[in-house]
Amino acid sequence: MKAKDIMSKKIVTVKTDTILLEVAKIIFEKDISGVLVLGENDELVGIICEKDIYQMMYPKYEDYIKNPEVFLNLESMEKKADEISLIYAEKFMRKDVVTIPQDVPALKAGAIMLSKNVNRLPVIDEKNKIIGIISRRDIYKKIFKNKLHI
Repeated sequence: MKAKDIMSKKIVTVKTDTILLEVAKIIFEKDISGVLVLGENDELVGIICEKDIYQMMYPKYEDYIKNPEVFLNLESMEKKADEISLIYAEKFMRKDVVTIPQDVPALKAGAIMLSKNVNRLPVIDEKNKIIGIISRRDIYKKIFKNKLHI
């Protein structure tokens, strides 16, 4: 089974100048866990997932080391959600996007996700065009669904 056999062809994208609040809205309304970020020429320049947005509200590790009480101030973390809502995607997207060719075996795609600590991979064709996206859930759902005859 190849990545192209189980990938989702419904690719949800945003532009680098999309604000965080709009990215969050898209993720929630479409019931997805992440979006691809496209540059001016519609080239893939980044990826944003729920975890990236969630982490923006919490203090960084360095801040915790300097002042552990910062984690106890939940009201300030809620206020931070308001403060960060207008930040552009280009400021908080992950730029080191790992892609895979469409003919990669599904379990190899899963191994890449584990080794790179990511939950989804954009799938590209021979011309480096994004043709889909595959998640860990897609892989294991397909494998176990087949094995369990569901």
